[in-house]
Amino acid sequence: MNFDFEWTALLALIWRATWQAFVLAGIILCLTSTLHRWISPKWRALLWAIPLARLVLLMIPASGLSLFYLLNFESQNPTPAVAISFSGTGDIGLIPTLDSLQPNHRISRTETAQEYSVSQTSITRSEESRTNAPILVSRLLTYLWLTGSCIVLCRWIGSRIILARIIKNSEQLQDAGLLKLIEAIQKRNQHWFPVRCFVTNDPIGPSSCGFWRPTILLPLNLWSDFAEEDRQTIVIHELEHIHRQDVLLMLISRIAITVHWFNPLVYLISNRMRREIELAVDSATVTNFDEQARHDYGELLIRLAQQTQGPVAALPMAGKRSALRVRINQLTSPIQDSRSKSALAMGLLLILFVTGLSDVAQTQEKSSPTPATASPEKETVPDNKKQNQYFISGTVQDTQTGKPVTNAEIQILVASEPDPDKRVLKGTTNEAGRYRIEVPLGNVQLWFPTLKPGYWLMPEESMQALVTTPEKPIVNHDLQAQTGAVWNVHWKGKLNQQQRQQLGVQNKDQPVRLLASVQEVADDAKRAAWLKGEPVSFQKANATSMNYLDEEGRGQLTEVGTSGKYILTLVNMSAELIVAPGFDNSQVVALRRLPDSNTTQMMDKEGRKATIKNGTATINNGVPLLIFVPKASKPVGNQKLVGRVVDAEGKPLTEVRVGVVSGTQGGGSGDTGVSTKSALDGSFSLDFPIYDYGNQAADKLQFSVVLTQKGYAGMDSRSIAVSKNFVPIDFKTLTLNRGYSLPIRVLDEQGKPLPGAIVEPGNSYALRRQIVRTSTDGRAILKDLPSGVIRASVRWGTKIKWINLVISNNESENREVTIHLKEFSSATTTQAEKAKPLTVGQIAPTWEIAEWSDGRTRKLSDYRGQVVVLDFWGLSCSGCVTSIPAQKRLEKKFAKQGVVFLGIHTADGEMSQINKLKQSEQWTIPTGIDRGTSILDSVTGEKYGVQGYPALIVINTDGKITFRSDVEPSKNRETYMRELAEASGVKWPPGENASEAEMIQMMNQMQYTLLSREIERVLKMK
Repeated sequence: MNFDFEWTALLALIWRATWQAFVLAGIILCLTSTLHRWISPKWRALLWAIPLARLVLLMIPASGLSLFYLLNFESQNPTPAVAISFSGTGDIGLIPTLDSLQPNHRISRTETAQEYSVSQTSITRSEESRTNAPILVSRLLTYLWLTGSCIVLCRWIGSRIILARIIKNSEQLQDAGLLKLIEAIQKRNQHWFPVRCFVTNDPIGPSSCGFWRPTILLPLNLWSDFAEEDRQTIVIHELEHIHRQDVLLMLISRIAITVHWFNPLVYLISNRMRREIELAVDSATVTNFDEQARHDYGELLIRLAQQTQGPVAALPMAGKRSALRVRINQLTSPIQDSRSKSALAMGLLLILFVTGLSDVAQTQEKSSPTPATASPEKETVPDNKKQNQYFISGTVQDTQTGKPVTNAEIQILVASEPDPDKRVLKGTTNEAGRYRIEVPLGNVQLWFPTLKPGYWLMPEESMQALVTTPEKPIVNHDLQAQTGAVWNVHWKGKLNQQQRQQLGVQNKDQPVRLLASVQEVADDAKRAAWLKGEPVSFQKANATSMNYLDEEGRGQLTEVGTSGKYILTLVNMSAELIVAPGFDNSQVVALRRLPDSNTTQMMDKEGRKATIKNGTATINNGVPLLIFVPKASKPVGNQKLVGRVVDAEGKPLTEVRVGVVSGTQGGGSGDTGVSTKSALDGSFSLDFPIYDYGNQAADKLQFSVVLTQKGYAGMDSRSIAVSKNFVPIDFKTLTLNRGYSLPIRVLDEQGKPLPGAIVEPGNSYALRRQIVRTSTDGRAILKDLPSGVIRASVRWGTKIKWINLVISNNESENREVTIHLKEFSSATTTQAEKAKPLTVGQIAPTWEIAEWSDGRTRKLSDYRGQVVVLDFWGLSCSGCVTSIPAQKRLEKKFAKQGVVFLGIHTADGEMSQINKLKQSEQWTIPTGIDRGTSILDSVTGEKYGVQGYPALIVINTDGKITFRSDVEPSKNRETYMRELAEASGVKWPPGENASEAEMIQMMNQMQYTLLSREIERVLKMK
């Protein structure tokens, strides 16, 4: 269909939505008429919602499955409007239609002038007026449409206001029978939100409304004009509306009418859908009714139809009188639903949803020349780049010669990717040393690129954080490769099944990529500990190079750094390489096995030496080959892990993911990648083979399990050590509590959203699985969190922040948390030397507080003459949070005696989260945030010499410190704790199988006893 004028973009979209909805409505009318006895009303209502949804969604995604490939009522090549440019050259510019705005449509000014050569003198006033006429008509239509939409919207808002007033002036339902009925049906149908029911004096019929707060409105005359059975039927009818969420379908209808108020089609479709909704509810209401009860229900509808209907914003039970005949006819000949009929209806619904709510994909360019008016593309954006694509690209060059480094494997870590196989993206440099890797929007990280032998990267380049943005979709990151001596190596070992699985190999025929690495470790003690299999930590990253070995274990390694002291990791073993300065590994003249050791010494022609530990060497033409024969790992046992998973009510949970974490006592731990699912009774069982690797004793191993399930807060179990005889480890009954969600928004210092920021909870292995990436507006939702306090890291390139988030068990309190990121400064993380604690008897110094939770200002001198208890704490301190019940008891006990309780939070606190915790715990003690930037430079904490958290300090009426909990007691600590436990009435030491809840209760009681004793002692001295 063509018009003599050009539509504006909005009107064009409205027209396209209109004719496509007309086509859909025609198809649905034919289907529902032909298959009337096969498609029940509940499915017919959803079918009629599809054309309404098309009217609401002015823009829909393109798809090759679109129905409208077959039907199109728009011109394929609309004639572009011509705007004449009165420049000296007489060039003509084209105003293209929306469909012609393709990125590669570029026509030079000279080409356009040649194709559309028009002399300035040929332009007449009549032609100019014809050019302006379409614009005036288009504007007029737009203003008329906008005016009508505003009127319809105002009427709808007015009806909502009327409805709100009716509800406000109504009384809550007091009928015990109906209340019991509502409660029973709510429980049976598992409604999302509790249903409210009001009785009103207004002359309206029974109605229902609301999604978040579903409400039933009943007129008062129901108790005078209708029997109790009728009232129950009415309530059942309205509850069925609420259960079906019909208010959402009506909302779609209302939006469609607001946008297409001028279109009779939208009213016809809305009325048809409304009728099918009522038919569906009638059918569900009378499902179990006998013939007489159905007859009575029909009479009830007729009686209600004679009364005044409810407000526009509600769903009246009687509906429209025009549809009453159809509803009553259905009661006499109901449609019996079945699986086959439901399958047919669902199939039709799915087909129409996919084909009807997708548009024709624009795959071909217009035949007529229609150049885009968009600005030219940036040089960094390739012509074949699609929209919403982001790339990391760059070159790898020899830092000394500037020559390209080819065949370098560049790896990009996408930390938020849930699929382990897609978490690391890879690309290889070409002959020019260039690489290009497609990445998601936002934060990614360069992840230990593997260069060819002879090259390595500085530590800061191996894990560089990178960020793409909509404004900068392609980030260029060049790498400067350092050079180092190359060593030939041969690893002669075999992998057991467990090691193959850890390398991602699932079957015997799958090839294995054997990885070897060199790390510079200058510290002799740390190298020795590493070789013994003991845990080793480093303050900063080591210089590292990595290379792959072939299937026979042969390959090359590259020296890194300057110290000449290295740890070699070859697949499943470690070795030590010490190289003297200037040693030439291409001119080795002698080898010597050092006595009583597993070390081989090499000497070059200048007499310089190098040694290899845990390996041997051979020489071929002066070039050594380092040979490593790892000790064969043999199975020493099979550890069975068993347990049972239940919810908070003790009901078994099935399909819970149970992951396995292994570690060593006093050392580190790691996720093994092994997992299973809980059975129907909640039980789980898996076998974990134990191997002897030589440097790791089996009796030091320990295991824990990680439980995750959608809708529940994930948890890590406690670690249990392996016994000598590999007795099955029974984790007993593990309880998963309800999980909560917390919306997050990440902004920069100026308040600009940061898309693709990484938000990662870090309290446990289970919580780390809830890592999320923010959307284009900087928003994300952390899901399945436990109530309490979690610590999360937020990263966007070089902007990093650690934040403590309070998760309330009241979902309504978990409102969006805004996090502002700024450039990360390593100075704030440098461990400072602890200040010496102020001793008992010293004057308590003044505090320096950034802000108080109640907004007031305070000085310590304000409380002279009163006993003051200072609680130095932080959200990141789990013991601080779990001790809140003891603090509340102490305040309640001593508040009437003039004792002042104040909290001082570490300097990294967020007042919004502190107040949220205080509200959740009903903790009224005022809390101030210490001055500073982190827990390490909290000013007041340093003044008092706080040694750890929580630290409770009691100050007497003279302003002197009389007690502090963060210093060692004067007597033996074990004796001290035993005496305190005895005074508190708790058992000490606690039992081996004491639960976490029991331990918290025990420590709270002991803290309460200790502080009570000290405060009472100070009060007696007044």
